[in-house]
Amino acid sequence: MISPPASEKTEIAGDARKVSVAQVLVYELRVRDAMSKPPITAAPTESLRSIQHLMKEHRFSGVPITENGTLLGLISIEDIINALDHGHINDPAAAHMTRGLVTLRDHYSLLRAVAEFDRHGFGRFPVLNTSDRLVGMITRGDITTCLMQHLEKRAEEALAHEARLRATHTADEAAQRVVIRAPVRTGDYDSAGKISQRMRQLLRDRAIDPEIRRRAAVVAYEAETNIIIHSLGGEVSVTIDPDQVVIEAVDVGPGIDNIEQAMQEGWSTAGRLPRELGFGAGMGLPNMRRCSDRFEVVSDSDHGTRVRSEIHLRKAGAPST
Repeated sequence: MISPPASEKTEIAGDARKVSVAQVLVYELRVRDAMSKPPITAAPTESLRSIQHLMKEHRFSGVPITENGTLLGLISIEDIINALDHGHINDPAAAHMTRGLVTLRDHYSLLRAVAEFDRHGFGRFPVLNTSDRLVGMITRGDITTCLMQHLEKRAEEALAHEARLRATHTADEAAQRVVIRAPVRTGDYDSAGKISQRMRQLLRDRAIDPEIRRRAAVVAYEAETNIIIHSLGGEVSVTIDPDQVVIEAVDVGPGIDNIEQAMQEGWSTAGRLPRELGFGAGMGLPNMRRCSDRFEVVSDSDHGTRVRSEIHLRKAGAPST
């Protein structure tokens, strides 16, 4: 790996604000984890009356209209009401369905899904796979339910894990240094978060305070995705010592032209593809700085970028220093 010269450098003492479990989960979970599947659909030739009964039976407020698995449009409860008011309730769905729908992909992060709900104000989104086939529907309620289920699961796992730690954990294990190194390929969006999840497990094994584990997870995730989106490839390393975790991300270019600008929330050079996949919102470096106790960025336009984050560790239940 190339270690770039210190031609541009910024070093900030992190704010270390709290990061909730739910905030971490919306990074890790995908739309496919929350959507309702298989989707209940109707054909374009079906009458609005038939679709009205379908909505009543399943308690839906919208039904996608498909043909051979291809999404053609959507009939909403508003469409049914308008049809009743104007005497069109026996018309085929194709005559009244909404076309040109905004859709989500099943591999989008829940973070992207929440942003799309906020942006459009819709009650539901059809979900397509990479082959443009309709595979589900998702609502805000689906996201909330999914998060609650995973929060409950995490809580149960944490209780069981802490019990095992109390029985088996030794001082020698906690004193050992552990290093994780992993290459990160440009454009490998499906792998985003793997290093972060591995690190969280190791910190959990050491009974590190959950809030600190979540902060470290955000830093590692953003480090991975920055390389995936903005570089030609690189490496992320995580070093866990008894008193701190150090996360370093080094890429091979092209570097950051203006670090001060890149540190501004919402500023991004991400192209269309990463934005469509739910990445590149311009929060990577600001999120890393916010979650770090010490944060450093070094970049050179000819050689690449090195990002280093330090997060101080403490055991669960230990007082903050």
